[in-house]
Amino acid sequence: MIGIDIARRANGTVTAVYVMDISRLSHLPGYATLPGLKEKILALIQDEGRQAIEFVQDRAQVMSVPCNKIIAQGNPGEELLKAAREQEADLLVMGKIGRTAVEKFLLGSVAEKVVLQSTIPVLLIKGDEST
Repeated sequence: MIGIDIARRANGTVTAVYVMDISRLSHLPGYATLPGLKEKILALIQDEGRQAIEFVQDRAQVMSVPCNKIIAQGNPGEELLKAAREQEADLLVMGKIGRTAVEKFLLGSVAEKVVLQSTIPVLLIKGDEST
């Protein structure tokens, strides 16, 4: 709730962004060859995105903070930076979740990429404290 609280105190708006990185799915065994697997995984990711966005929207509504919603598909770092530019954001607030070496190799660090490439301040919150 930190990001929403900052927006409330600054009389601002929250933009909840969820990026579906489907390019990484092709690395999963059987993703392209098992019938129906691709569609099931994509549906799960889309559902997860809707739930995440609704969670933020519900929290923002409780705190009387306007909330925009964006569900995008592509490279997470690039899409987050694009959304920040398009929304003319003053601050990016992101959750930083520690990953194992294998997960970091497969997924990379979106937070790290955003911090290095952002032209606006980025606030990283460890774990579940980012909402």
